[in-house]
Amino acid sequence: MNFAELIQIIKGLFTASGKTWTFIAERNYPWRDVLIYFTIPLFFLSSYAGIFNVSPELEHFNLPPNWMFMVIFSGTVLAIFMSSWMIAAMTPRFNGEKSFDKTFSLISFSYAPVLFASLISSIHSALQFINFVGLVYMIFLFWRGTGLVLKVPAHKQTGFSLISLLILFATRVVISAFLASIALVLTGNAEDILGQY
Repeated sequence: MNFAELIQIIKGLFTASGKTWTFIAERNYPWRDVLIYFTIPLFFLSSYAGIFNVSPELEHFNLPPNWMFMVIFSGTVLAIFMSSWMIAAMTPRFNGEKSFDKTFSLISFSYAPVLFASLISSIHSALQFINFVGLVYMIFLFWRGTGLVLKVPAHKQTGFSLISLLILFATRVVISAFLASIALVLTGNAEDILGQY
């Protein structure tokens, strides 16, 4: 993978998602390439924007911005790894192709609308609705990609997508909460939070 292909993929996800998923499936990028060229840079920017636009599951934590950045960034990347492993293991039960690389690519590239939406919505609070639009388009992209990248049959695609997205979102919430609790202990803010309850 190079930056020219990456720009083509990102552009294609918003203009011709079917052709782009087919292109990604044919290329079968190793997860390391997707991580280095796409996941880390884009999630880094999105996590930085997340400092100003804290996700709902972390808003009650009173963390300094640098710790909040680490929680958001590490939590999201770790959640992609763990959910990719779980979803790849589940794929054969839905008559799909078991491939950690393709599953990692599917999840990472499906996140693109959410990441761009979080960057845009961090500009002003009036743009928060863009996060919802990004989430809806992410769900559509993921659903579309399950058939084209993982070869899940059309009649099982919706069920597979729903279960996979539940795994992805639950994993992200659990990992982010766990990392936030560690950050609270390390920063000395745990007593303040526990004193509120």
